[in-house]
Amino acid sequence: MLKNLFNYSIGKNVKIGKTIINCNKVYIGNNVHIASKNSIVCNEFSIGENSSIHSGNVIQGRANFCLGTNSRIINNHHFDLWHNIQIGNNTWVAGKNSQFWTHGSIHTKLNNKDLSIIIKNDIYIGSACLFAPGVVIESQNLVGLGSVVTKKFLENNTIIGGNPANVVKQDIDWRTNW
Repeated sequence: MLKNLFNYSIGKNVKIGKTIINCNKVYIGNNVHIASKNSIVCNEFSIGENSSIHSGNVIQGRANFCLGTNSRIINNHHFDLWHNIQIGNNTWVAGKNSQFWTHGSIHTKLNNKDLSIIIKNDIYIGSACLFAPGVVIESQNLVGLGSVVTKKFLENNTIIGGNPANVVKQDIDWRTNW
């Protein structure tokens, strides 16, 4: 129904539960699972192959949302799309209750700065993390539970944590040394 009625591009072996998807443009790759009880309302929504969005997530606003291939969003996260949010390949927004905000500063009112959030490839984000507008996380990093991320982290192979978040370990590949 979504393909024919709304002209959404939906790949093969896609499972979509009882969820709201109301976007101007939608691309869903092959082997994707979107569980029930999600609300996805945005301009453009894109999710790569072999990725999943579990239940209770809110992806809402006027901008674009992109989730890469082999990536996961687990439960009850909030994504504010005043500006774009891009989450890379092999990346997990794990646990529950993380929030990603792309507005709320003086730059929102003046509309003079891109406040998009970019989470690159091979990232693990623990539960209950908060992301401020304009945050960038470079590839191959871990963001610890409850972190409040307020700035760009352009290093690789680090563990980021705290309030406000800082690099707490460097030169560590969390995928093998966790």
